[in-house]
Amino acid sequence: MKSRRTRMLSLLLVMALTSSLLLSACGGGTAPPPSSGGTDAPVASGSSDSSGSAPAQEGAKTVTMAMTSNWDSLIPHDTTSNYSDVIINQIFEKLATIRHDGSFTPGLALSWEMNEDNTVFTFHLDKKAKWHDGQPVTADDVVFTARVMSNADVPAARRSTRYFAGTDDSGLELSANSIGVEALDEHTVAFHLKESMDPDYFLAIFNRDFYIIPAHVFEGVAMADINKSAFWQNPIIGSGAFIYDNAISGERVELVANPDFHLGAPKFDRLVIKVVGAQNQMAGLMSGDIDILSDGSISLQDWDLAQAQENLVCASMPSLGYQYMTCNTSKPYMTQKIRQAIDLAVNRDVIINQLLKGEGEAATGPLPQSHLYFNKELLPIEYNLDKAAQMVKEEGWDESRELLLIVPQGNQVREKSAPLIQQDLARIGIKTRIQTMDFPTLMNMLREGEYDLGLLGSAGSLDPGESVFNVTVGHANNFAHLTDPTLGNLGRDGSQETSFETRKPIYDEYQRVLNEQMPFVWLYFANKLMAYNNRLSNVPVEDFAFMNWCTWEWEVA
Repeated sequence: MKSRRTRMLSLLLVMALTSSLLLSACGGGTAPPPSSGGTDAPVASGSSDSSGSAPAQEGAKTVTMAMTSNWDSLIPHDTTSNYSDVIINQIFEKLATIRHDGSFTPGLALSWEMNEDNTVFTFHLDKKAKWHDGQPVTADDVVFTARVMSNADVPAARRSTRYFAGTDDSGLELSANSIGVEALDEHTVAFHLKESMDPDYFLAIFNRDFYIIPAHVFEGVAMADINKSAFWQNPIIGSGAFIYDNAISGERVELVANPDFHLGAPKFDRLVIKVVGAQNQMAGLMSGDIDILSDGSISLQDWDLAQAQENLVCASMPSLGYQYMTCNTSKPYMTQKIRQAIDLAVNRDVIINQLLKGEGEAATGPLPQSHLYFNKELLPIEYNLDKAAQMVKEEGWDESRELLLIVPQGNQVREKSAPLIQQDLARIGIKTRIQTMDFPTLMNMLREGEYDLGLLGSAGSLDPGESVFNVTVGHANNFAHLTDPTLGNLGRDGSQETSFETRKPIYDEYQRVLNEQMPFVWLYFANKLMAYNNRLSNVPVEDFAFMNWCTWEWEVA
């Protein structure tokens, strides 16, 4: 059976690549050499020379990838860091790989199917998949991973097992080995769900963090001791495209290619993942010391400089991440009509053109216009100062009132957008006072309702219900302090449907009501600005946002 093509993930992010700037080619930087250790017996940490790298091998190809911060753990189920994902994704595998073009492609599973009532998802593993020590990857490894993630004795920051039969609402097993994951044979595993679920949703949400770990490595180890194992300091047995070699905490991890990788051996010998501060990444790209960034993106202030470099490939791509302004609906003067007037008064084009250099899209909700679930009836986005001023006047607005606009530190575009919004609102007779603060303080003020307007951002999601928590009465992230359950109920109804055809009308209505009630003033989606060394090719940077790097596909000159 062929892998199912999903509709939920048909975001047209790839379209932006057609406008990528492919700059003229020239040679990349000189690559450091790989380990001389064979991949049948991976080189362990501590085998390196005094520089922290394994011995050199003449003629080898090395790729250096930079990330801005240190990883916190290499335990796939117990990390909260996307920086850890960069490394984990090379060593371990998921069942399927989420791609940018609206599909899932094989990971450890070559194919999969859902039963008729959408309660059992069956995966067929690639019989060629092997652990780095040569042992076969089997359905028992998948079952073991699920049991580890759902066991109360195992700390698991990514306990994504709550969808399965035999678990409670937090994903913990109701009794020993009660989780509904079973090996049907050596290479077939079935996931029994608590209730019917859209297979697209299951693949997109659950599969993201479900990295399979080797059961035989932990044979005889008590569940309570799994995370304490010394293996995680030296995880030389995974099934991924690269094999762990050595690491210097807070500085770098070095990996060597797995020549037996079941999806195809990598086309270069060594991958070095370095921690490099954001302020130094552009210089590293220009010099060739860095080939690519782990998230593929560079800062806006470096964009013009990057495009001027002959050794870099640059691409500006739409993003799921959005910025918005939350309105405190618990304030009696922050009426629906006032919130709608504020929305009409914000000049999004000025923010995008002046602060984003045109590299963005105006927002009218939490979904970009390329999203399959976007409600096109929300277009065009209206900007009308006269209409907004009239609405403010009709509400009997007290022009002496001053609204508190709180802004978190750290995002320069967001910080600079606050004065522009302040000017827009002044034009319709609404005064604001801007207060900038650290993020924890801002979050506390939002939750306590000690504000009028607040700037926030989100990474967005392939799931059209990503923002539902923020409008659900009683939820900690109900920053707008809504008391009307309509939006939360619509989001809940949408999540319970099992097909695109039945979900789409519900999420269309969700977006319409969200736009009508206006608890948030949606601002913009900032493009992802990508840059990497032109000695690399066939690099799916558009997939990086989904925590998939597919390094075995990369070509290196």
